Amino acid sequence: MSTYRTLMGRIQIFDKIFTLTIWVFIALAFILTFYPFYYVLVYSLNDPLRQTPGLMFWPQKLSLSAYRTILTSRLVHRAFFISVARSTVGPALSLIVTSMIAFPLSIRILPGRRVLNWYFLLTMYIGAGLIPTYLLYVNLGLNNTFWVYIVPSLVNVYGMILIRTYMESLPASLQESAVIDGAGYFRIFLQIVMPLCLPVLAAITLFSCVNQWNAYADTVIYNTWAEELHPLQYVLVKMITGLKFDSDRADAMAQAATASNVSIMTPFTMRLAVTVVTIVPITTVYPILQRYFIKGLMIGSIKG
Repeated sequence: MSTYRTLMGRIQIFDKIFTLTIWVFIALAFILTFYPFYYVLVYSLNDPLRQTPGLMFWPQKLSLSAYRTILTSRLVHRAFFISVARSTVGPALSLIVTSMIAFPLSIRILPGRRVLNWYFLLTMYIGAGLIPTYLLYVNLGLNNTFWVYIVPSLVNVYGMILIRTYMESLPASLQESAVIDGAGYFRIFLQIVMPLCLPVLAAITLFSCVNQWNAYADTVIYNTWAEELHPLQYVLVKMITGLKFDSDRADAMAQAATASNVSIMTPFTMRLAVTVVTIVPITTVYPILQRYFIKGLMIGSIKG
């Protein structure tokens, strides 16, 4: 009996040490991943004349000059609207089209199903190249239009594969019961399959939103001359690349600001402020969609 108690005591001590080790590891991982973002925020809020080398945990002197410059720009307001529009309209339309492709391809009795799957799969590895794609978009009249952000991404082959695989994992009895009750494929798709696919649909939507929000290469290629269609990322990149001046001029500005006790903006501060402005909107989307990841697959689909 004493041996058993000794063994159980050692197991409990080992469990406590293991749990403590796990918590320490999680805390270190959180600090290493969170502090860079926190540093960017603090540094962007700090007066450039009161900056200190090394780690910074709070602003030495609060300054909102960089954010004031960015957020009061009418160009930034218009670019923000374009980014929000392409990050909502694009993923929504892409999700509809991609899901409607994935559903029939998940039906095993579909004639030519294997050929169609290979057809879509090959598009992930074989492309025409930049010049033929550019000429195609020009002939279609997509350049210098908002739809050049939307139409090319309507079919997400990778997302289609994920959604199709998810639909194939659903019990076939659900669709068979609906067919017996007289439901057609379109009704099965809308009322049975789609509600059960919320987790994977949320994941695809999140990925699509992030890609649309961060994209600016398509603006460089197709919409450079249409300034009213420039997204936030492209405008901010232009703002950053335009903030260049030599070190002598920077020193002179710093000395003058010190004498007059006025805050100034440096290119580095502007870059960090731009980073915060870019990150914050898209980070607010994730908590909204995160709850769908933890939902069970068959919640509400089977009574009893």
